[in-house]
Amino acid sequence: MRARMLLATTALVTALSGAQAFADPVIVSCGSGRHAIVRDAFVRGERVTRVECAGASTSRATRYQSERPRRSWGKSALVIGGSAGTGAGIGGIVAGKKGALIGAALGGGVGSLYESTRRR
Repeated sequence: MRARMLLATTALVTALSGAQAFADPVIVSCGSGRHAIVRDAFVRGERVTRVECAGASTSRATRYQSERPRRSWGKSALVIGGSAGTGAGIGGIVAGKKGALIGAALGGGVGSLYESTRRR
């Protein structure tokens, strides 16, 4: 009973995690004077491995570096200001004028922390 339950649980976890626990090994043969170039990439949100054969003349392959979209300073200021305004509103409702000041400070601080983690 336990072995059957363990097998079902293992199969379920493997299926849900999307891990290729039982993937077949791959052998790449490029021929004489050529070598394999292995690259990791993402296709439609899934991680894939790309293998190409390159000769001696293409040993210095072109490198592509994708740049993440960067958030502008204006948009960052809007996020921080919006979180400060939200904190002030909630603080004002809960504790009046003093609560609004405390809420604005906390909201602005949290917005700044959020932006710093997103910006890296």
